[in-house]
Amino acid sequence: MNIHRWRKLEGSDPSTYEMIQKIQTLQRRLISKTEEVVSKEMAIQEKEKLYIDLKQILARQPGPEVAEQLQIYQQSLKEKTKQMKAMSSELNMCEAQNAEYRYEIETLVRELHDAKNKYYMQKRKERNLKERERHMAGGMIPPLISSQRQESVNRFTGGGFNLKQAQKA
Repeated sequence: MNIHRWRKLEGSDPSTYEMIQKIQTLQRRLISKTEEVVSKEMAIQEKEKLYIDLKQILARQPGPEVAEQLQIYQQSLKEKTKQMKAMSSELNMCEAQNAEYRYEIETLVRELHDAKNKYYMQKRKERNLKERERHMAGGMIPPLISSQRQESVNRFTGGGFNLKQAQKA
């Protein structure tokens, strides 16, 4: 009976050819495993590089404080926009009221001008009537036009200067 079946007997030495084949297969396995290790190391280096890049990008990203600050700015922007719209509508209303007042002022100025003209026309008529009455009472013919007054009368301005040029002889 053979107690140690799984062991090879010392007397059975493998042949040299088998040994060379075994060495070649082991070398092939070693080369393939080395290539796998190299490729896996390259993949690990790529992943590490990607990790470092992402870590740097993440470090540059704003944190939650910036998001809160952005939210505050957006809220204040909304409030300012609302205020600006209110002020714009108020400005439009004031401009419309201003235009209305200008139109009213122009109307009143025209009415005042018309009233002044009517007043002065009335005064002229009254003065002409009084002059006619005075001339009728005095028996004289009333002058029709004020430019037909007597030219012999010297006329003076407010400063006492004669309006007619003295004729030089």
